[in-house]
Amino acid sequence: MRLEVFCEDRLGLTRELLDLLVLRGIDLRGIEIDPIGRIYLNFAELEFESFSSLMAEIRRIAGVTDVRTVPWMPSEREHLALSALLEALPEPVLSVDMKSKVDMANPASCQLFGQKLDRLRNHTAAQLINGFNFLRWLESEPQDSHNEHVVINGQNFLMEITPVYLQDENDQHVLTGAVVMLRSTIRMGRQLQNVAAQDVSAFSQIVAVSPKMKHVVEQAQKLAMLSAPLLITGDTGTGKDLFAYACHQASPRAGKPYLALNCASIPEDAVESELFGHAPEGKKGFFEQANGGSVLLDEIGEMSPRMQAKLLRFLNDGTFRRVGRRP
Repeated sequence: MRLEVFCEDRLGLTRELLDLLVLRGIDLRGIEIDPIGRIYLNFAELEFESFSSLMAEIRRIAGVTDVRTVPWMPSEREHLALSALLEALPEPVLSVDMKSKVDMANPASCQLFGQKLDRLRNHTAAQLINGFNFLRWLESEPQDSHNEHVVINGQNFLMEITPVYLQDENDQHVLTGAVVMLRSTIRMGRQLQNVAAQDVSAFSQIVAVSPKMKHVVEQAQKLAMLSAPLLITGDTGTGKDLFAYACHQASPRAGKPYLALNCASIPEDAVESELFGHAPEGKKGFFEQANGGSVLLDEIGEMSPRMQAKLLRFLNDGTFRRVGRRP
């Protein structure tokens, strides 16, 4: 069971929440605090009466404005989204620690190196990829990505290695490892041929001034080349839809349909047929209508957990059935 507590910034409020759980003998599995005034709690399922009583007591805590159940903790949702993105990427992607040891890899990496994930984790990047000194590069505390031509199993790849920095308790950025992406030069050549004549003017409509925003635009232009789902996050009004359309225009799919759906505006009982179609009526869903193109799903967090799970399965395997269609 997971709760999202909306609250004011008051000293001691979190302690009162935890004391309440201790008083009721509730074993806390996890807690996450969002700086915008939300606290997330994860604990075992409760009986209805105990749960109702707990919700009422939480609402009586000074500074708490509301509380509701949620399907996932923020970190769990991010992990699921990241896993879906990694699995959908056609390019091999590895994450390595400061000793260049692999701690994460997508299915494309496992296929390239002929290893299962648990075995890949026993290797360092240097054992898998010859011709580059990963340890020396990490020890130099690089600030920017580095590109290198490498040969793996007789295939030519452009390796892009990007440093990963995390902010510590002193607001200092500390290097924790790197992400390695391997792009097949043959595949890249095909993509460049496909997009050579495409209209990339959509990105010219985005005016970036700060270094961070310029970096976001550069990354978006690179990611637009990939045939994989993109997760675009940001506050309301920051231009997520502009980035989505720009990525479509700069991709090999630019000549195909681009459709946008606001998930919050569709009734729960109609979302599935809107996305996947309705067999008895012969109605095509958004994914069929945009076949070969792009679909923007806005406010996806407002979808029910059941629909989010179905969408996640679609992102993983790329197949679906219309509503009402027999297997």
